[in-house]
Amino acid sequence: MPRFGELESAIMDVLWSAGGPLRVREVLDGLRREPQPAYTTVQTVLEILHRKGWLAKERDGRAYRYAPTTSREDYVAGLMGEALAVAGDRTATLVRFFESMEPAEVEEARHALDAAKSRERTS
Repeated sequence: MPRFGELESAIMDVLWSAGGPLRVREVLDGLRREPQPAYTTVQTVLEILHRKGWLAKERDGRAYRYAPTTSREDYVAGLMGEALAVAGDRTATLVRFFESMEPAEVEEARHALDAAKSRERTS
């Protein structure tokens, strides 16, 4: 799974947080970076992400609006799956990961696993 570059990642963060498609100017305004990238730089990166399949685009007048084609959670899950694929011992790696989490996060993960298990039984 490809990892995003620094600007790609910042742009994806803006889009994932938006709740709907954004124009280039709206993405640029949402970036919290110094120095602020040029409008054309953001436009180029949006087009690259679109060509790579990470963004959908729709015409809005003379401009386009961009939206992610996958959720942040799906992207991160893919990265985690990739990391686990190279682990010699997946279980030991997961145990170490859970040990690094706050107790409340572990409890949330436990509830999520229980819910997934329940959905699996009813399918």
